[in-house]
Parts: sequence; C-alpha cells; structure tokens
Amino acid sequence: MPTKLHLNASFNNLATICDHSLLALKRLQHLHLDYNNIHTLESNCFGSLSALQVLTLVKNKLRRIPKEAFVTLQQLRKLNLSRNRLRKIDWFSFKGLHKVQILHLERNALSSINDGAFGNLAQLLELYLNNNKLTSVGQTWLYGLEKLEKLILSSNSVSMIESKGWRFCQRLLILDLSKNRLSALNSNIFSYLQRLEKLDLSENAISRIDEKALSSLGNLEFLDLSSNELSDVFMSGQHIFLGLSKVKVLKLNNNKLRSLPSNVFRGLDQLTRLELLNNPIIIFAEDSIPRIETLEMIWLNSSDVLCNCKSKWLISFLQKATLIGEHLRMARCKYPPKQAGNLLISVPLDQLTCDVYWPKPEILEQPQAIIGLQGATVTFNCSAICTGGCNVLIYWSKNDQRLYSSTEEGISDRLENEGNRTWTSYLTIEAVDEPDSGFYRCHVINELTMTVSNHVSLTVQIPPFFTKRPENTVATVGGTIRLECAASGQPDPMIFWQKDGGHDFPAARERRFHVMPSDVVFFIVLAKYQDSGVYSCIANSTAGFAKAEARLTVLDRGALVMTSTDKAVDLGKTAVLQCDSQEDKVADGRAIIQWSHNGQPFKLDRRRFIAGRGQMLVIVEARTNDQGIYTCELNGNVRRTLRLIVKELNNEASKKFHSKSKSDDGKDDGKKNDDNELSSTNVKSRRDNGFDMLSTAGIVIAVVVLCVVLTSFVWLCLIWRNRRPASVVVAIRPDPLELSAVSTDVGL
Repeated sequence: MPTKLHLNASFNNLATICDHSLLALKRLQHLHLDYNNIHTLESNCFGSLSALQVLTLVKNKLRRIPKEAFVTLQQLRKLNLSRNRLRKIDWFSFKGLHKVQILHLERNALSSINDGAFGNLAQLLELYLNNNKLTSVGQTWLYGLEKLEKLILSSNSVSMIESKGWRFCQRLLILDLSKNRLSALNSNIFSYLQRLEKLDLSENAISRIDEKALSSLGNLEFLDLSSNELSDVFMSGQHIFLGLSKVKVLKLNNNKLRSLPSNVFRGLDQLTRLELLNNPIIIFAEDSIPRIETLEMIWLNSSDVLCNCKSKWLISFLQKATLIGEHLRMARCKYPPKQAGNLLISVPLDQLTCDVYWPKPEILEQPQAIIGLQGATVTFNCSAICTGGCNVLIYWSKNDQRLYSSTEEGISDRLENEGNRTWTSYLTIEAVDEPDSGFYRCHVINELTMTVSNHVSLTVQIPPFFTKRPENTVATVGGTIRLECAASGQPDPMIFWQKDGGHDFPAARERRFHVMPSDVVFFIVLAKYQDSGVYSCIANSTAGFAKAEARLTVLDRGALVMTSTDKAVDLGKTAVLQCDSQEDKVADGRAIIQWSHNGQPFKLDRRRFIAGRGQMLVIVEARTNDQGIYTCELNGNVRRTLRLIVKELNNEASKKFHSKSKSDDGKDDGKKNDDNELSSTNVKSRRDNGFDMLSTAGIVIAVVVLCVVLTSFVWLCLIWRNRRPASVVVAIRPDPLELSAVSTDVGL
C-alpha cells in the first residue's frame, strides 16, 4: 500500500464538489482540483477527507468561501486558492484550519479582509496575497499570525500601512510590498518587525522616508528601493540607513538620483552589493559611497558624471576595485566638456581639476520670524537665485528635521519659478498650535551644492483662558474674603483686578488686598461695607485678554437673615414667604425689595402676588411648579434665599386638585393677555389708591390680598408671642452673631 494517496482532478471542467463523491477517499492526503470551473463550495464539502494535507483549487471561479467549508480538514498543511474570483475574506472563512502552514490567495480580486480573518491560522508560516486589490495593511486583519514568516503583498494598491498591525506578526522574515502605491515611510513604520531579513519596496511612489523609518530593522540583509522617487531624499542628505548594519544588498535603481551627498550611506557597515543603475547621477560627494572592505560590486551606468577634483576619490576607488561589473564599464563623464564621454575607469587622475565653475544657488530673501495666534494660518517664504540656468530644489526643516507636505497636519509647500533664475518657496502651516513652535529654515540645493537660510522662529501665542474663576461671595464687616482666579495661555498672562470697572478701590488703596505667594488665591482682610461691588479678574498678555466677574456683598449686623431655609406647604394651600428687616430704612419705605424664583425674576399672576411693601410673597393654591429657591434682594446687593417645598396630598385629593388646576390653567391660558393687564393694573392700584372701585375683578383681588395680609399678620403676632416655629410664615431676622464669609449658593 502506498504511504501517500494523491488525487489530481485538474483540467476536468468540474463545476461543483459534493461530499458523497469523496466518501471512498478517507485516506486521501493530496487533492488537486486546479483549472476547473468550480464556482461554489458547499459547507462541509470535504467532510470525509479528515487526513487531507494539501488542497489546491487554482484557476477556478470561486467568488466566496462559505462558512465551515474547511472545518473538517484538521490535518491540512497547504491550501492554494489562487487565480479565483474571491473578493472578500470573512472571519469564518478558514475556520478549523489550525495546522495550515502555507496559504495562497494571490491573483484574486480581494479588496477587503475582515478583522481577524486569519485568526484561526495559528500555524501559518507563509501567506501570499499578491496581485489583488488591497488598499491598506490594516491594524487588525493580521491578528492571529504570530508565527508568520513570509508575507507577499506585491502588486496591490496599498497606499497606507497601520504600523500597529505588525505587532501580530513579529516573527516575519520576508516582506514584499513591491508594486504598490506607497508614497512615504513614516517614523517607526516597521518598528515591530525587528526580525525582518528581506524587505522589497520597489516600484512604489516613495518620495519621503523619515530618518527613523528603517532604523528598527537591525537584522535586515536585503533592501530593494528601486523605481521610486528618492531624488529629493538623497539631495537633502538624510541618513535613512542608520541602524541597517547587516544589510548586504541595497538596490536603488531608477530613482532619478542626480547627486549623492557625503556619508549618505552611513550605517551600511556590511554592504557587499550596491545597485545605482538608471540614475542620472552627476556628482558623488566625497565619501558618498562607503569605502569598506566588504563592498564587492557597484552597479553604475550614469553617463552624466562630473569628473573633476571632487570626484577624484571615486574614480581612484573604482579603478582600484578588484571586481568591475559590466554596468560599471558603462559609466562615463559628461562634465567638464573636455572629459565628456570618457569612461570613469579610464580617466587619468592627473586630469581631474576644478577649473570649471559650477553655479551655486544664493538666497535672495531670507525667511522672517513669525508670531501667530493659535488657530491662525502662517506662511514662510524663501527666495533664491541660481545662475547658469541650473535647477534647484528648496525644502524646509523644523528644528533641523525635514518637513513634508501633509494634509492631515495642515502643512504644505509650494515652489514657484519666477523666470529662469529666481525660485521662491512658500511654507504654509494651517491652524497653528503650540507644537508647531520651533525654528524653521529653508534649504536650497542643486546637483552639487546646498545653501541654507538662517534659522527663524515660529512663536504660537494662545489667548488667555481661565482655569479658575471667581465666584459670587457674601461676607460680614471685619471678616476675611477669599477670591480665586487663575488663567493660562502663551505667553503666561498677567492677572490684575478691578472693582466696578476701576483700578482704585478701597481694599487695594488701604493695602488690605493680598495674594498668596505661588497661589491663585486673593484675600481682602478686615472687610468693610465699602468693599461691596463687582470685582473683575482680568488676564492680559500680548495674545489678548480675558475677563471674569464676581459680585462681593459685605453685610453689617443689621443685614436681613432668614431664620429658616426650608418652608413646606400642602398642595393647594396658601404659602406666605416674608423678607423682614428691622432696619429703619425698611420701615420708612427707602428699601427696595425684589423677589426671584430659581434665579429668574418673579412673575406676578392671579395666584402669586407681593404685599407689605414687597416684604411678603403670597402664593395661593400652591402647586408643584411653585417649588424651588426664592430669593429676596434688599437694595440690589443683599440676598437671602428660601426653599419652598409643596407636599403632595393623598392620591384621590391630589387627582382632584390636579384636575381643577388643569381646568384653571386652560382658562388662564385663554385669558393670558387680559390677566397680565389686569395684574399690572391691580399692582398699580394698590400702590397708588389702594383699590380700583371701577373694576369688579380689582375688588375681588384686593379683598383676597387684604384677607391674606391680615391672616399673615395674625400668624406673625402669634409666632412672636408663643416663640414657636411658624407653619405658614417664615420671618427673616438679623443674626446677632457675626457672619463668616460664605458663597451666595450656601443655604440653597
């Protein structure tokens, strides 16, 4: 008996697979169904093939993988679904394939991979996803690939990589991202791939590489950056290869490189092969190519090389090289004209002089320092000239780190050619914030030289804003008053105070206004009645100012005080609230008393009115919406509060009252304008003439008011006589004890 059973059913025009047709093949280990017309897989269609190790379905017409299609293939090691029509991979697609090590999904139409789609493939070592329509390497669809060593993503449309996604496959050794749409490599984009040995990024559109983008790849041996747009990266002199001490092969073919600055390959200590084919390189700065013993082969075919004294080191190095490749034999001089066409490996060293002048760019207009408000848009500009018609590149740096245009960060640069010689670059930063502050400069370079502008600063100012605001405060004469006020901003704001809009106020003039060192607390000691008023805390800086106000009320011993803070009344009963002061000025009518309900001016109507020169607030047939905080003010600067609680009746009585209330409310709403006019007339009548004898409604209201007032007066007398807590009337009397400084909200 053979140890392995194979079945090859390829090229048979099969349209479907049924489990019953495979029942006799329970020991089958390899099944090949390639190049058929299979368009669907039934759930559990391989249920009888529990010993199967290899399954290939190449070049069929599968559009989806049904749930539990492979759930019984517990011994499967390799699955090949390439060259089908799959568009999506769901999280359940590979359920049960716990031992699969190689998975081929290339040449499908995959545009979406759900989160955790490969979560069941705990033993997967190789994953092929090339030639699909993927646009990104997501953060979560790589979940579960802890043992993955090889990932092929070439020939997709990947333009974005979420670096955190690599944390699920940190054992990766080979990564192929060639033939995609990557445009930039951000810092630490491969920080989780410290074991990576081979990285292919060729045939993308990479024009930006941060200096730390590749620094974490300490085990990398092969790096292909061919067919990108790295000219600006190399012209700017960035050291993008730092940390790649084990790289042996570096490919930079077809990148439009025109110059190689000094030490541009710093960090490549074990480089053996350097490919620079199809780059119109003109100048090799001294030590631009590492002169290390391990370097065995240089592929170079530029015919535009400047052969003068500055390139003598390179030509000497190449002429002494033991291995000269065929491509190196094609490298030729172009400048100066007398050396044009000569092979680099045959130019006499004594003819390499620096007689020929090469134009150097000059900066005509230096960028200027800018001070901008937070959220504003700022623009730097830099103008340069280059004689002789040479082309220049201008880029910007912040704190000596190169800047790149970024829509997300609101950074853009623009280069304008004003004629053949003058170039102007504009750097625009939108919605500036504090992190944008720093030192900026522009770099102007051509093929051979670089000119750098002065450092100029960007200072972002933040208008003052309060972190602590002063609060309304009530205190007594002779006490200590505490006011808090703190503000922040850029630059740090200065804080000063005003009273009633002026700087000259008693507490400051008499040196009773103090501030705690290194604190935000201000004190007024030995408070006086004249200290009452509106205090303004003003935070001021060159970025603007902010203002916060608080009212301070200083009371003497004759100030009005509530003897009780709560008052309860049954639903439907009459409540009388009294604001009483024993000062003479109340008695002779000089006091102005105002009432408010829950912070809003008190509104008069047929049920609610004021009597007793404003000292009594009467509420007839109290309702639940009458509950709340009532405040009386004496002369606009003394306030005391009382909470009214309306107690519900039993269910039957409550329903009866609410029904009556709704009926009354309906009538009230229908006569709203008339009632308001009537109420206004009644108030005026009581104040001027006592009663309006011409109005029947006025008589009724006046009688009710008089009865309530008399009743209240009787109750007041009884309370005073018996000295026991009032059940209806609350009197406010002066406290013989000195009050401490309290907030206006205390006692609510």
